[in-house]
Parts: sequence; C-alpha cells; structure tokens
Amino acid sequence: MLALRPFPMLGAPFAAATVTLALVAPAAAADDAPTHFTLDVPPQGIYGGTEVEPCGWPTTVNLQGSCTGTLIHPEVVIYAAHCGTGYSSIQFGENINGGVARNVPVEYCKTYPGGGPGNGDDFAFCKLAEPQLDIPIVPPLMGCETDVLQPGAEVTIVGFGNADNGPYGIKREVTTTINSVTNEAFIGGNGKDSCQGDSGGPVFIKLPTESGVGSWRVFGITSYGGACGTGGYYSMMHNGMEWFESETGIDLTPCHDADGTWNPGPDCGMFPMDAGSGYGSWAEGCSGGPLGGFESSCGQPFGAEPDDTPPTVTITMPADGSMFTSDPDSGKASITISATADDGDGWGIESVTLQVGGADVPGGGDFLAPYEWDASFPPGIYTLTARARDYAGNEAVSAPVVFGVDMEPPPPPPETTGSSGGGTGGDGGGDGGSAGTEGGTSGTGGTDGVGQASGDDGCGCRFGPSDRGAAGFVLGLLGVAGLRRRRR
Repeated sequence: MLALRPFPMLGAPFAAATVTLALVAPAAAADDAPTHFTLDVPPQGIYGGTEVEPCGWPTTVNLQGSCTGTLIHPEVVIYAAHCGTGYSSIQFGENINGGVARNVPVEYCKTYPGGGPGNGDDFAFCKLAEPQLDIPIVPPLMGCETDVLQPGAEVTIVGFGNADNGPYGIKREVTTTINSVTNEAFIGGNGKDSCQGDSGGPVFIKLPTESGVGSWRVFGITSYGGACGTGGYYSMMHNGMEWFESETGIDLTPCHDADGTWNPGPDCGMFPMDAGSGYGSWAEGCSGGPLGGFESSCGQPFGAEPDDTPPTVTITMPADGSMFTSDPDSGKASITISATADDGDGWGIESVTLQVGGADVPGGGDFLAPYEWDASFPPGIYTLTARARDYAGNEAVSAPVVFGVDMEPPPPPPETTGSSGGGTGGDGGGDGGSAGTEGGTSGTGGTDGVGQASGDDGCGCRFGPSDRGAAGFVLGLLGVAGLRRRRR
C-alpha cells in the first residue's frame, strides 16, 4: 500500500507536528480502503528545488499561509479542493514572510462537489475582488495541447511549501518529469518533488519550440503523494475546465472552448516564453519578458481573416440632455457612465475609452464589457463621447451625449445644412461647423461629437466653459482604470 503524503495543514507556516491523516489510495490501489493513522510530519516542501528569482513564475500565489495556487486569469486563482474555501485574500510575490508584493482580496471561493485527492478532481478556485490586469498569464493546457503530457516530458513544479533548504513561505521551483498520466498525473521522484504547503500549486510545461509555439502552459494542481521526494499526484486543470468556467461565468481558455475545441479569440496569444525568469518588477506586474504571437498550437491563429470594419459604440448612460444636481458637501455630482461596443464579425473590442469634450480622459480606458466609469463632476455642462478600438486597430467614436450639473444643457444644434439664402455649415471639425449666413442653419458638429453653432441666435454651445478643460475636471473619476477580462 502506498503511503501517501499528508495534505497541507491549513494555517500559518508550521513546524513538525503530529497529525491524523485520512489517506486515499491512487487508482493503482483502488481496492485498498482509506486508512487512518498518526505520524510526525517534518517541515518539508519543494524537494530538490531552488528559490524563484524576483518576478519569476508571477502567477504562482499563496493562500494565506496554507496552500499554493495559480492565477490563470486576471480574476481567477485555481487551487486544490482539499485546501478548503476559508480565504479572504491571496498573496503575490516570492516571500510571504513579510515580503508580500500584493495582497489581493477575494470575492468568493468554491470547491468541486465531492472533489479531493485520489480521483483526479481536486479542484477549487477563488474569484478575486480586484482583477490583476498587469501580470502576464500562463494559460491552461487545453485540447490537442494535452498530447504533450507523456511519460518523460519535462515539467516544472512551483510552490511555497516548507523545504529542506530554507523556511516555509518562499516560492521555489523544481524541474522534473512526468511518470504516467491517467485521470491524474504522477510526477517527480528521485528527490525532486512537492510537499506540504505546495498543495494546490501549479505544474507548468512548455509547448515544443519545433511546433512553432514554444510558450508555457499550466496543467497540474498539486494534490497528494507518498513520502516527499518520491513523487506525487496532480489533478489536471483541463479535466475540470467546464466546471471552472460554469461556476465563474468567465471564459478561462482564450484559445479553446471548455471542451477543448480550438476556438482562438483575441487573447489567444502574447503568452510568456520565459515565465520562470524574472522580468520587470511587481510595481509593473512583472511584465517585460518575451511573449509569443498569436498561437497556432491546434489550428489557425486568431486574426487569420482580415478585419477592416470599424466597431460600433454607444453611450447608454447618462441620457442625452440629462441634468444632475451636485452634492452640497462635495460640490460635485456622482454619475455612472456606461457604454456598449460591438465589433460584429470582426476580431473583437480591445478597449473603450471615455472622452470628455472630445479628449480622452487619462486612465479612462476600459478593457472589459460592460464598459462603465464612476465619475464626479462639478457644476457645468459636459459632452461625453466614447472611443472604441478593435484588435485590428480600427476605431470609432460614439454620438455625443450632453448633460449638465446644476445647469440645464442646451438643445442639440440642428442637423441640417444651410438652406437657400444662407451659407452651408463649416467642415465640422474641431468645435463644429460655423453658422451659415442670415437665414441659413448652422453646421453640424465634427467627428469629435462636440458641435458649436454661432450666429444671429447667439451661442448654441454644446459644452460649458468647464468642458473645454475637461481633463482638469475629471480628476475625481473613480474606477476609470480598464478591467481586462477574457471572453465571457
């Protein structure tokens, strides 16, 4: 009977302790009933490994001192079901002993029903409350890519567990090989292994460079094993992907459908080619390393068909002509701005940027639908537009929306051109067309959506004085940073 290693002790870094274990035999010993016994657990973790350099394997995270996990999407961390769900935050960095680079709050965590060690379904995830948009993601191994999971294939295990060459809480890596693959993978041995505290952590594999890919994938979830150093068993992410995606409501596989069908989207590419080496700094999300292009591991890459059609974009909130009242304490009105964008059969929307008075708001780019901004405006009259950009570089600007704060916005200028007896409007650029001669109608606004009419009826401005210096009046914008999320 195989003596399985204990599952991690949930809690802070631990020393030798006496624990009672419920051991689950692997498939090879399926006839053996679970056995309970007591033994002393020495402090040990990644065996035969080395410390990860700063910003190496940045998607490997720690779960409050108990387990290891993997960021596979800006909002989702995958780990092992036997680690439980009692986590309020996730730690990023290389050393959680006073050197945490980021401490990110958790929205919720879930475990796979009935999942756990021994069945290949040791699945769990946490959804982050704050998406980590600047960290280069190593995607899950999917579809035809899983053909690389063969005995002898070289893989890298990463975790924060205790080790024989240093204290718990330091990110370490070890390169070893796959021994066998069934509904779970048996990996390592000969002194190279994972152990306590590494549970839930990742196993990475690099796709063959001769295939023209050469970028990294993650597939393993550290589950259980025998004595540390003798090899362990790992659940495989692709086997649980349909559950992960249905429970999170997020597309976690940018190149495939959840069943492994090749279906590349605009995020199917730019994956790390050297994920274990440290690049940049945590202040920059550990970015800057070499990235691949659009992936073609299982078929034609995304963007194989040209896209020369611009997207469409519309501001849905606030309504054109709205008026808001400022708060007497702050002197500003808090307004939620929403927009929709669509690229039809094109490559997809890359970003939508908020504009005030025809100028981009600094930091006002949103990479996630629904496109929303929470903003505060002082008294004045404002013109909003939204600029959408697709992945092919095509751009479009929405029709303008005008609103007032403590002021009633003027009606929109006429949309007709000058009639008989009067001149036509100007070229419509910049501040809009100039007015026609007496008896004519004013020109329509230009492409920036901010038209201005002048003439016998006086100023028909579509913006107040505050709108001209719009950037200075939107410094109170809240949440204007884009939130990157893969296809839903």
